[in-house]
Amino acid sequence: MIEFIDITFRMIHVVAGIMWIGNSLLFTWFELNLRKNPEDGETSLGSMNMLHGGGIFFLQKRIINPEELPQRLHIFKWQSYTTWISGFILLVSLFYTRGGTLLLDPSKTDLPAYMGAVISLGSIIGGWIFYDLIWRSPLKNKEWLGLLICFAALIGYSFWLNTVFNGRAVYLQMGAMLGTMMSANVFFHIMTNQAKMMAALLEGKPHDLNLGKQAKIRSTHNHYITFPVIFLMLSAHFPATYGSAWNIPIAAVIIITLAIIKHLMNCYHSLRRWKELLALTFLLGSGIVYLLISGAKANSAATAAPLSPQAEAGANVFTTMGCQACHLPQDGAIAPTLYGLVGREREFVDGSKLTADESYIRESIANSTAKVVKGYAPAMPPYANVLTDEQLDELIAYIQSLSP
Repeated sequence: MIEFIDITFRMIHVVAGIMWIGNSLLFTWFELNLRKNPEDGETSLGSMNMLHGGGIFFLQKRIINPEELPQRLHIFKWQSYTTWISGFILLVSLFYTRGGTLLLDPSKTDLPAYMGAVISLGSIIGGWIFYDLIWRSPLKNKEWLGLLICFAALIGYSFWLNTVFNGRAVYLQMGAMLGTMMSANVFFHIMTNQAKMMAALLEGKPHDLNLGKQAKIRSTHNHYITFPVIFLMLSAHFPATYGSAWNIPIAAVIIITLAIIKHLMNCYHSLRRWKELLALTFLLGSGIVYLLISGAKANSAATAAPLSPQAEAGANVFTTMGCQACHLPQDGAIAPTLYGLVGREREFVDGSKLTADESYIRESIANSTAKVVKGYAPAMPPYANVLTDEQLDELIAYIQSLSP
């Protein structure tokens, strides 16, 4: 049942997210490219012509006369709501229903498992309340200060979260908090202010642009958060980032880099060297992240017990074959952990059990569907014809060296 929910709602979540983020990027592009044209009349705030599909599209943003309300008005909101609802269902089904055991890191905390779900849900609600209060306060008129406070609060809280959550869950939680802020902006501010504006027009009152400006502030926040949220929600595929001892500084650098890149993309009309600056930002951000990952690895290697040459070679196989993406230091949603595997009892989907030893590890790598651990799908491909005998021996040696 959990697997069915995962497949169904993950597909919904991804498609809805693509549509929502696509809308955000497109409408911001509209705003930045609209040009005042005297021929459009005094009520026009800007217009443009676009070529697509063999035809010319004319787009105009204008002040509406209450007596000339359009009969059909397209409103974009369900992409946002569907993204958040499907994401929350995935969070509950994959993490909360398992007592938070996939969120907490037993090597960091002795909190009871259910506290993982409590902390996660509390962070989502509390994060939105904090953010919303900041932008309802006088700080809304001091944009850079408000942004700095929000960013510092997110990173500071993530440092604390990293003392109880595993690295993958920290990144997931950061993404869930930012995604909730985005969707709540749509529900509580963007749609609400647009509804107030339309209600006033229906009453015959003049078009109030201030309501639209207030909604636009939140819409702009959503626009700049899109790239960081995409990274955080896909971060399960990047164990070198969330699995690093310096995972929070890495996340901070990535968020800043992606936000600057988005801003430079928005400035292509007004900033002459925007392409060069974008490339420089990408290279600088990537370089800092690489140095942080490498530095954390070097620091960890200096303090860790030395591996045998065979196990060290196996560590490279483990990385190059992408094993670390699924087999985390703790049991994950996709695969069980391999840390402390040797000597541990395994229970399988057919009800049988055995104590993990070298022969079991060898069989599980070569023919992964022979014995599937209870609670997991037979998702791992067999590596019998992928790895050489030498690589297989090296990988087994590395797995045997992993401490719980």
